[in-house]
Amino acid sequence: MNRKKYLRGYILIAFVFLIYNIATIPFAKNIVFWTAYFFSVSAILMQVYTLYEMMKSQVLIKNRVYDFPMLRNSVLYLIMQIVSSLLLMGFSEKIPIYAAALIEMIILAGAVMGFFVVRAARTETLRQDAQLEEELIKMKELQLRVNLLIGQCEEEQIREILHKLAEEIRYSNPLSKEITEEIEEEISVLFTEIEAAALNGDTDNTSSLCERITGLLQERDRICKYGK
Repeated sequence: MNRKKYLRGYILIAFVFLIYNIATIPFAKNIVFWTAYFFSVSAILMQVYTLYEMMKSQVLIKNRVYDFPMLRNSVLYLIMQIVSSLLLMGFSEKIPIYAAALIEMIILAGAVMGFFVVRAARTETLRQDAQLEEELIKMKELQLRVNLLIGQCEEEQIREILHKLAEEIRYSNPLSKEITEEIEEEISVLFTEIEAAALNGDTDNTSSLCERITGLLQERDRICKYGK
């Protein structure tokens, strides 16, 4: 969401608050009424907090789908709270205060539990995405280095050799693990040698080094597939 959408959200919350207050006018203003009113206003304020949390974390989240469960949980709580509060207000002269307070507390407890469950799931999803991005970095960097080198080379034969290497990298397992660190370091060192050989127009050395890297990539794929 951008700031305009957040602003519209705050305006909508203010509108709900206004309509709710108008709807409560006919009811008798007793202890049950004020108990229900307190919990329902708290639910409305929770929407403000939810939007604030979403806006605060927006810099960390590229996919707003992460925020949908949190928003859904908050809105569901608001609906349940308003409906239950209006019902309690309507029967306030027949319902004892302890029963009204118990109903409101049960609804609030369910909402709080749902909020923490959703927040924990959201945090874990973000952690997994960050870990995945870290695991993809090395192979992405290697692919970029090859593509950059292809653009720098003028020798057509060397460019063809590098294109084949680029294809090998492209179809290799993109994820880096702890067990592949050593072989990836060796690949990086060899590619530094390839860069020097390719830019010097040394076709034979470039071809030989690319074959060695291809072999290491295949070994790396085997390790990724069967290694623990």
